[in-house]
Amino acid sequence: MLSNFNIITLFPEIFKNWLDIGILSSGFEKNLFELTTTNLRDFGIGNYKQVDDAPYGGGPGMVLMIEPMDNAISQSKKDVNIFLTPDGQELNEDLIEELHTYKSANIICGRYEGFDQRILELHSDYEISIGKTVVSGGEVPAMFLMEALLRKLPGILGNSESLKYESFVNDKYDHPTYTRPEVYKGFKVPDVLLSGDHKKIDEWKKNNLKDI
Repeated sequence: MLSNFNIITLFPEIFKNWLDIGILSSGFEKNLFELTTTNLRDFGIGNYKQVDDAPYGGGPGMVLMIEPMDNAISQSKKDVNIFLTPDGQELNEDLIEELHTYKSANIICGRYEGFDQRILELHSDYEISIGKTVVSGGEVPAMFLMEALLRKLPGILGNSESLKYESFVNDKYDHPTYTRPEVYKGFKVPDVLLSGDHKKIDEWKKNNLKDI
């Protein structure tokens, strides 16, 4: 399964902070996955470590230059290179399962107006979008993608049963969930969930999955 990641980014500190939180922190400490970062600025050109330039043909914003990106990717040999792009293949559970057929990946985060198209032609194995919207850079999409991947690894979740009825499994949304109190402002927990009859509870959960 995919458990070895290198993130190529202008903001590696974002990922260090992210790893200090929640179930991923525990999984990282237990060596259930590996995560390194490559600072794109280290491969910048000239005294000012330039990584971006104006686009040929004009237009607003700046474009990430091909040479720093090529050098950053080339020094980190992984099974696949994944670029986060707005026009990439939209992320879903089938794609998560496909990615888990690999062992290691570079995840490349864009900024500004995106990548020089030639870097995609040189190195891209996957272009992935997390949805039909635009954000300022690839760091948040990279964390989104990694969390979707990492929670599938054995030992990351406290209870692997959590994966059984998840949303998007078998083209279904998860069943409704409830906790204490049993009644709140006239709204009651379904009686079957309080019955202790595990067979009926499982049946209720299956019957209350919603089609996507």
